Amino acid sequence: MIAVVEPELDDLSLGGAADLAGAGRAAEAPFQPVLIDVDRCKGCALCVAACPKGILALDETRVNVQGYHPVHLTNPEACTSDAHCARVCPDCVLIILARPRPARGVPA
Repeated sequence: MIAVVEPELDDLSLGGAADLAGAGRAAEAPFQPVLIDVDRCKGCALCVAACPKGILALDETRVNVQGYHPVHLTNPEACTSDAHCARVCPDCVLIILARPRPARGVPA
């Protein structure tokens, strides 16, 4: 399943995931356009090959609970949230978020 959601700014925690309980909220949390369930990632690198911007890579410095090198986002600012990576992931470990839009009437 591919989930492309548009989060509220108040729902971002330090990791960029939705924080429904409100714990761990940072005042200026950086936007993370791709959320990765690193413990489920099998390091197949299909998403790395599918990314047109080339901003996904296997993290060779880390091993997850399954014994694989998980994927990580190398440049969040360059991500276009096009979801090519999520479409090819056989384990559905990627959640793609749309960038927050400025409020109406507020200059960008």
